Amino acid sequence: MKDFLKKYLLPLKQDIPLFTVLALPGLAMFAVGLNQFEAIGGLSLTLGLAIKFICELLTLAVIFYFFHFLGIKRIWALALVIFLYYITLCADLAILIYFKERFVSKYLMTLGGANYKFMRDIRLLTIFLLLYSLAYFAIKKLWVKTSFKQSTKKLAVCAVLLLIISCLSPIKHIATEQAFYTNLLMDTPIINLVKDIVTNKPSYQIVQQLPPELEELAQEYNLFTPTNFKNKNTYKKIILITTEALSNKFISTFNPNIPPEASSIYDGLLYFYPYASLKPVTLSTLYGLSVIFSGHPNAELSFKNGYPLSFVKILRDNGFKTVFIRGANEEYMNEHITFKKAGFQEIYGAATFERDPKYAASVAWWGLTDRKLFDFVIEYLKQHKNDEKIFIDILNVDTHVPTGRTDYLGQEYMEITDINPKIEALYKKPTMPRAFARHNEDLGRFLKNLQDENLLDEDTLLIITADHPFFANLEGGGIYKGARPMFNEVPIIFISKKPIEEKISGDLFKSQQDIAPTVLGLAGLDIPRGMFGRSIFDNQAHTVFNMKDGYVKVSNTSGSKIVPFGSKDKQNKALLELLNTALTEEK
Repeated sequence: MKDFLKKYLLPLKQDIPLFTVLALPGLAMFAVGLNQFEAIGGLSLTLGLAIKFICELLTLAVIFYFFHFLGIKRIWALALVIFLYYITLCADLAILIYFKERFVSKYLMTLGGANYKFMRDIRLLTIFLLLYSLAYFAIKKLWVKTSFKQSTKKLAVCAVLLLIISCLSPIKHIATEQAFYTNLLMDTPIINLVKDIVTNKPSYQIVQQLPPELEELAQEYNLFTPTNFKNKNTYKKIILITTEALSNKFISTFNPNIPPEASSIYDGLLYFYPYASLKPVTLSTLYGLSVIFSGHPNAELSFKNGYPLSFVKILRDNGFKTVFIRGANEEYMNEHITFKKAGFQEIYGAATFERDPKYAASVAWWGLTDRKLFDFVIEYLKQHKNDEKIFIDILNVDTHVPTGRTDYLGQEYMEITDINPKIEALYKKPTMPRAFARHNEDLGRFLKNLQDENLLDEDTLLIITADHPFFANLEGGGIYKGARPMFNEVPIIFISKKPIEEKISGDLFKSQQDIAPTVLGLAGLDIPRGMFGRSIFDNQAHTVFNMKDGYVKVSNTSGSKIVPFGSKDKQNKALLELLNTALTEEK
């Protein structure tokens, strides 16, 4: 044993200072991830942090020795290799901050056609420079140069040790949420991405009838159970605004740190009209809208199978003209084709507006400005005022992550003031708080135009909610102080001249998957039995199925639990099968 240690492990000792320094960004990412998952605790900060440090150190050693073995010996080149690894950390970090998820294969398809102007931000470039400098000076000062042959031996030893600790980590055998999230963050971004790519994807099924075991399980969660609920007042014209990244944290009613004038329109609507706070179950726009359209928590099942359940299709088949109007490019990720399958007959977006002289000059950044988008909706409604039934989904763009619109093309907005100079400063530069303050003002203009043009009549309902929440608390300046889980929930507000007589359900686990049955109920249509959601006005028990990559978190009044996709537990496997199933029977 002594000879073994002397031969294989002792040579690694001289490089421990180097890889300890290089491991710091990975440990920082781990800490941010724990915070995002609300998993900071004794276990994660002791045993978890120790194992993560060892894994990060060994991973960097494997990368470093591998490229040295290939013949790279110049410090700047080795530093560049480590810097590229840090870039994957940055991608992982960004996804964790914005979506509470890790970077996996589904995000690769979003890369094409996205707007990358934020990459020129001096702050981001400074971070990249610091990361490269860290790698360069650590290697220059701490690397004890060895031969390529010695690097080969070190590479083999580190790879074996990394494999051993990855397989034998005791955290894998601890059945708590904190341990689950700690273990989830243990893999490096590259390994996490590779695992996701090679893992067998679930098979989706579309059935007319559930097998007895799934039917019984569904009843445990109060799914697909009959209801005698029916809206008394219904509407023939429904306008749904799925506001980009809208979250409670940007509304003064929910977050007193928001200056009142920054959310005055939203606060007024919340005071005068029925509203609810919905648990988020969605991530990016495509996933968020897919859950909203289908009332089913499995977004991929929906958009990869032509939306077997979609309230938009049901509205269309019952005489509604169905229209999707967005500020961003409708052809991004072929969503103009995808949303046609969801039931939309007409789709408008930036590609359309760029060809229209009336709107072309107002297209920049991610797309058409919110103000002009709302103007287009007003014109569209005036042109189709005689249509008996119409449904419009509006998806604005000015509040798009990471900073909100950077160029408002000369549009003027009210200045936001606050006694706290840090908070006031947020509204003078591109930040999400400023973006929502300006969106709030544009929404007010839109509502006034609807009233002035008599477009909010007895048969018209306006619903305001979000495609997905904004989880990040970046550039807060005090805005997110005292953050609570409700900050990451999304509001849903029902605005109508003819009042909704029903009361909002008191169940605390209403979620975005409840939007589809709610819209159908307010249109006076039957709700498909296979929808996981329930109408927000239906005062029965709700269950939230928050599906992530690799696991689902199930929450209701009985508590919450995490079900990993690879679970061997019989009941967990049945639940995953249920979530991968679309029940198309309509009763």
